[in-house]
Amino acid sequence: MRRVNLNRSESGVHHVFKTFGQSIDVKISKTDLPNKGGYPYVKFRDWLRYLIEYDNLENIVGVRDLEDMKKILTTFWGRFEKLHPDHVICGRPDGVDGFQRCMTIPVLYHGDEGRGLKKKQLMVLSTHGVIGKGTKASQVSHTKEELADPLGPLRLNLIGNTNCNHFLQCVMGINMYNDCPEAFEHMLNLQATEFAELFWKGEEIKGDRYYICCIGIKGDSPFLGKSGNFERSFTRRPRAPSSRTPAVGICHRCVAGKEDYAPDGIQVDVPFEELGVEFPIWRRTVGCVRPYTNPSPLLKIPFENSGDQTDMWKFDLFHNFHSGVGKYFASSAVITCLELVEASIEESFRMITMDFQDYCSKNKESPYHKKITKALLGVENSFKDCPDGSWSKGDFTRLINQWFQDWGSRHVVGRTTDPLYLKCVSRPSFSSTYFF
Repeated sequence: MRRVNLNRSESGVHHVFKTFGQSIDVKISKTDLPNKGGYPYVKFRDWLRYLIEYDNLENIVGVRDLEDMKKILTTFWGRFEKLHPDHVICGRPDGVDGFQRCMTIPVLYHGDEGRGLKKKQLMVLSTHGVIGKGTKASQVSHTKEELADPLGPLRLNLIGNTNCNHFLQCVMGINMYNDCPEAFEHMLNLQATEFAELFWKGEEIKGDRYYICCIGIKGDSPFLGKSGNFERSFTRRPRAPSSRTPAVGICHRCVAGKEDYAPDGIQVDVPFEELGVEFPIWRRTVGCVRPYTNPSPLLKIPFENSGDQTDMWKFDLFHNFHSGVGKYFASSAVITCLELVEASIEESFRMITMDFQDYCSKNKESPYHKKITKALLGVENSFKDCPDGSWSKGDFTRLINQWFQDWGSRHVVGRTTDPLYLKCVSRPSFSSTYFF
């Protein structure tokens, strides 16, 4: 490694890894983007071939044995059909053209915008299996015998290193897809076309034919909006009480927040903040209005025979909680309960910062933010501001909620009978390590 030329460090490191057998034997393909020729990417069929030929099937279905996989997939698709009877796989009987559900692996297409070493955005596109080795909760709630039984509880794909169970298609720098959106759509089109081929034709590997069924597209909200060409997304939310231009809506599934919605010629107000009611108005508008003008290439993926195809884009619970509800709850709850601290504002923040650092030290946590400040909680100007949290790391939401639960048990519980303060700290599910 010391002999690698720093001017060509990436290719040099790859050469060292390959020389010492530390690089995986998966084929890298090339494609010509509108703004760059010979762009490298990995086809999912090549990932599938690698996993099966090297006996790593468990990284995509949770088990290594082929017969166990068949039992699990038979159970999975039987349950899936009850929930999604209109899905294209439910109308495709076994035996026709050699198709078998027990050889059809469910996957999800995943996109996420990360940051490179120079803080520039990167679009990471990958695929991962739906079924895996479970969750931390399943490891506790089920016996070893139940977990080892292929006919036992179906397990989610949440345990394990993502380098082993997420299969990269490509990584694109923001200068490639921001200046030329066609390059991004080109990669989506390649993957959608491949998913369609793997569903209808399959891939023969070691004498068996495997099929792939993509049952959803997932990621954070910006990725969902970009990959679906959606005109309605959370980025289009109203930012002022009123405006000359009607708001277009915040959700690709319904018309919540759309100010010019008039289904029968009569304008209907569909508020997006209608909470606390069993049947909000927006619920009746799901699938009524198409959220795009130009269809996304991902619509080529075989999905439903009828109904709203945009249901293929799935909301991500963890992104919505860690970067949304959980962050707002944590910042609001901390600010509220600081009223019980008999000290000045500056001293209160100094005290909770010390408590937070002590908690992290005892629990061997390495927080992204070392101090809890007014700016971090979104009340830099005054406590009359609405706390919204300014951190961007989702894992910090987990950590600050866990710390706040511990701090509240010592500084709130037993010191007041006011239900407002007690409700702030009576959220054990927020601090549960199983949830996160």
